[in-house]
Amino acid sequence: MSQIRKSSLKATWWIYLGFLIGALNVYLLTHNDWFTPEQYGLTTSLREISLLICAFSTFGVTSYLIKFFPYYQDHTLPRDNDALVLALKVAMGGFIITCLVFYLMQPLIIRKFSTNSKMLVEYFYYTLPMAFTILLFNILESYSYAFQKGVLTSFLRECALRVFTLAVIVLKVLNIINFETFVFLFILQYGFIVLLLAFILHKNGQLWLSFKKSRVTHKFRKKIFSIMLLSSFVVIVSVLRSVIDTLVLASKLDLAKAGIFAFSIYLVSLLQAPYRSIIAITIPVLSRAWKDKDHHQISKIYKRSSINLLCFALFTFFCIWLNYEDAIRFFNINPEYLEGKWVFFIVGMVTIIEMGTGVNSQIIGTSVYWRFELWTSVLLTALIIPLSYILTVSYGIIGPALANLVSFTVYNTVRYLFLWKKFRLQPFTIKTLEIIIFSFIGYITTYYIFNNIFGLSGLIGRTLFFIIFFIIIIYSRNISPDVRPILKTIKKRLGFK
Repeated sequence: MSQIRKSSLKATWWIYLGFLIGALNVYLLTHNDWFTPEQYGLTTSLREISLLICAFSTFGVTSYLIKFFPYYQDHTLPRDNDALVLALKVAMGGFIITCLVFYLMQPLIIRKFSTNSKMLVEYFYYTLPMAFTILLFNILESYSYAFQKGVLTSFLRECALRVFTLAVIVLKVLNIINFETFVFLFILQYGFIVLLLAFILHKNGQLWLSFKKSRVTHKFRKKIFSIMLLSSFVVIVSVLRSVIDTLVLASKLDLAKAGIFAFSIYLVSLLQAPYRSIIAITIPVLSRAWKDKDHHQISKIYKRSSINLLCFALFTFFCIWLNYEDAIRFFNINPEYLEGKWVFFIVGMVTIIEMGTGVNSQIIGTSVYWRFELWTSVLLTALIIPLSYILTVSYGIIGPALANLVSFTVYNTVRYLFLWKKFRLQPFTIKTLEIIIFSFIGYITTYYIFNNIFGLSGLIGRTLFFIIFFIIIIYSRNISPDVRPILKTIKKRLGFK
């Protein structure tokens, strides 16, 4: 557990550096003087549609590279390794097919978006080059894992990508470029990190391109086809679920509403930062525990991930919720984004539920019942797509948030009951109830003390008071078994006894 804790902290640090740069980007894009909500909505819509095109084009080649590349390294010479070429051929074929489908769907796309989101129709074909560069990066990223370059690819995705975007935004803010040029450069952001990664791989002599079929490809061709087919389905379902809200809002309402929703979702994403690092660290540990039939270790990871992620989600949620309106006014963010306050609240509740159930998805996915995780993912998508459409028509911008609340509650309940029935595993303890109660007490206390204090003093006062209250509760009640060891390590490194 100590190794998981240390690795998670290191990974979270790098992720948050990217979040910091991303926060600056979002601030500039939502500032009242520089971009409109419609323009911000356009950037998010272009990115979401590009991800969807990429998902349909991938055909599972990223999973193929991750799983089979070690076989190529062990049984072929570098000059005969055709894994990357095979992945590129399949993906390029998938991309061409997807582009043809989208071209044939052009009348439908125009009809769906031309009424409320004319700007998206105008720039729609910009999604194709953006999707292409995302596809290339995903392939090179999976390829790079075999050379232990996970840290490098994380840096490129989390930091370098956002630095490039920041540079483009600054050019627009300073009026050096117009909005049309800004959009053109914006869609090239993944192309920038593709070139960097390809250059580094080539410089290190690791960019192997062979157009001759190797014996590994021939031997495992049936298994390769199977994993590509299954992985393709999983990726499409996952991406479709994540982008549906933006597409429905752009179609049924307008790009401005899509931008407001995206702003709220970005704030919610801050609650999930440690989750991404914990997933990467716990998957190999869980796989080993299942192999060794170590149910005690799995239960321990389940409970600790639950309480740690729940603590962080509650802490971040209330810090943002206490300052939501005051921060938008103080930092001169377009006041239209105040409309997204209750979107943040509802989706924030969804995220707290998701974090509170720990790494249940990874526990199921690494077990012999891994197919159950696939079918629950399909269930989630089957719920969220029609609900998002129906509730958006009925309730406007709150609709997709409500769809997420209903769908993810059902999704997590099903997974929770499955793990309990099959393995008698559940993540909750009395500490779970304690931290929920104390978090609400801390929020209510902070709210009433600083209710009539606004501006910078209010922002700092509310945040500091809640942070101190929360830390005292976490430490004194020993809510998380990882807090005291972490503080002990920090004190030791700082030279305190």
